[in-house]
Amino acid sequence: MRTYELNRKTYKDVRKMDHGQMSAFCEDLYKRGYEAGKQEVITLSDEEITQAILQVKGIGEKKANDILQALNLAKERKALTNG
Repeated sequence: MRTYELNRKTYKDVRKMDHGQMSAFCEDLYKRGYEAGKQEVITLSDEEITQAILQVKGIGEKKANDILQALNLAKERKALTNG
């Protein structure tokens, strides 16, 4: 994880900012942090998820595919509500 270091010049610039400039600065800082966080997220492909589910005793391919479809549907619903 990379940390943000406030250098002396930025500190002085921030102290001189008006409300609009500070708001823009904070929004930019937030967006950069959000993007950095998204890049650090570990994701699994559908195939990797299916293979992991198949390792569970008592779950066959049909049930694994049903679980994967349910997960994909949940992701789509969440994307619609957040989007």
